[in-house]
Amino acid sequence: MLWLQRSWVIAIAGSALLPGAASSQAKVLSTVSSPPMAAAAAAGAISVNIASGAIQSLSGVVDNTPNNFPSTVGITLTWDLAPSTGAVQVIGYFSNPAAAMTSGPVSIPSSWIRGRVLTTGVQGAPTTYTAFTQSGAGGVGSAGGSLLLFSQPILGYSKTGTQTVDLQLQLDLTGRTLTTGSYSGTLNIRAVSQ
Repeated sequence: MLWLQRSWVIAIAGSALLPGAASSQAKVLSTVSSPPMAAAAAAGAISVNIASGAIQSLSGVVDNTPNNFPSTVGITLTWDLAPSTGAVQVIGYFSNPAAAMTSGPVSIPSSWIRGRVLTTGVQGAPTTYTAFTQSGAGGVGSAGGSLLLFSQPILGYSKTGTQTVDLQLQLDLTGRTLTTGSYSGTLNIRAVSQ
């Protein structure tokens, strides 16, 4: 959950797309929707766990500059899949890109919120702050409100495993002035096999 009162908080919701494999952090204040049927029919198991940083608060927001959240979001992907799967993608998204965070009638769009993954050796990860403006993948995410956080190839030798990454978040107010208020929102993090 994101909160902003000239500060804001972000809650991160984690979920998986295969039956019996969903997991989320106990502190998460939102529910992630049911997985798409096509993804649920795949063999194996995928889980996403938010190990740290599930609730973030950003105080002392400064207009006309990027504002970094104080801690990283620890995301752990665990999988046990058939080698023919290809890859697992982990996607962060806001359900409503036009109103990723709200304070009454005032909204912050997902394009103002950026993320990066600095964990080395992670395929497809944004290494510079990138806005949540991408489309989803495999039925996960929202058009214009998503960001591919990383992709994990599934090969014969890596059909089971675990990958942990640290996601850094930022509210980019460059060239913008934010209306005073207490803003909140939820960033969903889900995995999908391809």
